[in-house]
Amino acid sequence: MNLLAAIWLVLFSAAVEDPGLAAKLEALTAPELAGRGAATEGERQAANLMASWLSDAGCRPAFDDGGWLQKVPLPDGRNAVNVVGVLVGAGDLVDRWLVVGAHIDHLGRVDPTIAGVPAPGEYYPGAGDNASGVVSVVAAVTRFAADQIEPRRSLLICGFGAEEIGLLGSAHLAGNLPVPPGHIDAMINLDAVGRLGEGPLNVAGLETSPRFQSFVEAAASPIAVRPQNTSLLQSDHLNFIDLGIPSLFLFTGGYAEMNSPADDFAHLDLRGVETVAAITGRLVASLATARDTFEFRQPPPASRPEAGSGNRETWFGSVPDFADEGADGYVIGGVADGGPAARAGLQKGDVLIILGGEPVADLATFTTALRHNDPGDVVEVEVLREGRRIRSLVTLGDRSERDR
Repeated sequence: MNLLAAIWLVLFSAAVEDPGLAAKLEALTAPELAGRGAATEGERQAANLMASWLSDAGCRPAFDDGGWLQKVPLPDGRNAVNVVGVLVGAGDLVDRWLVVGAHIDHLGRVDPTIAGVPAPGEYYPGAGDNASGVVSVVAAVTRFAADQIEPRRSLLICGFGAEEIGLLGSAHLAGNLPVPPGHIDAMINLDAVGRLGEGPLNVAGLETSPRFQSFVEAAASPIAVRPQNTSLLQSDHLNFIDLGIPSLFLFTGGYAEMNSPADDFAHLDLRGVETVAAITGRLVASLATARDTFEFRQPPPASRPEAGSGNRETWFGSVPDFADEGADGYVIGGVADGGPAARAGLQKGDVLIILGGEPVADLATFTTALRHNDPGDVVEVEVLREGRRIRSLVTLGDRSERDR
């Protein structure tokens, strides 16, 4: 790390309380936005809010027509939106770019057929997933924009739409970038950063550039960093890795209210969000001012043990519903109080269809997929719940926890 980056770390060493951070979180989770469902008016309102905050920070629209929003065509004929802004760099790094982003959408209404402003319990506020990521990105960019240090890379700041239905917003942007892809040196993605507590901060993508580890650990200090397997986690950074861009994914893990109407402002760890925003600010500053390039390394695919082997001590914290054996997936008959599944917000009746990137068709394939991971691993799961496909992050436990 060069001297300039070290100076930036000192400048950003303390989490300066942002009096507007809580207000921004409340605005994104307000019932008027009805859960920010993909291709809804609520998603568009969230995009407009982010655009106004970026404008206040001194950013400008990214597109040639002077607009902040990018239309994202969906397979069903509707259009979601991305919001994209630019903070122009300076000096001989001005033509190099750092992407910083977070998805703006969430799950929308509990019953999409009902119109009007929903009452509590009738929509998914998505405070942790991912209002927390959006406001952290805005806070980090605002702090970085306040200084005129040279040289520095230009920033492409993104609010991705339609993430919850398949990373579609970031996929569209990756294929229709307003800057040359070859000029982008690195990418930072924030998703579900509302429950930091005392840490650690989970980070995937460290292996996509050999320089990342030292930058991330310095920015996060004194919060510990827990590396995670990029191949097991689905979020918007993957579409930039596919372009050969070194990319990081910051998150704080799953939690009991995730993907439920209870994921609201009141349940957020506000101090933790401020800390993540400060960490992101330090990371943006150090990456944006680094003199050397970031060598890209393709992350290895998830390693899988031979069938019949694996870790038999890995614990999910659920019991199967044997009464519903005809379902295409693993039907959860119940979750252990305080266990991994419960902490991730999974519920009785959920039908688990993907665990750690592996399809799950029944109890046997669930068991095989589970044993391919170790206690402490964070894996993404996908479940069917009342006709919706819902993704969540599960921090797997050890079977010894059952007896505590």
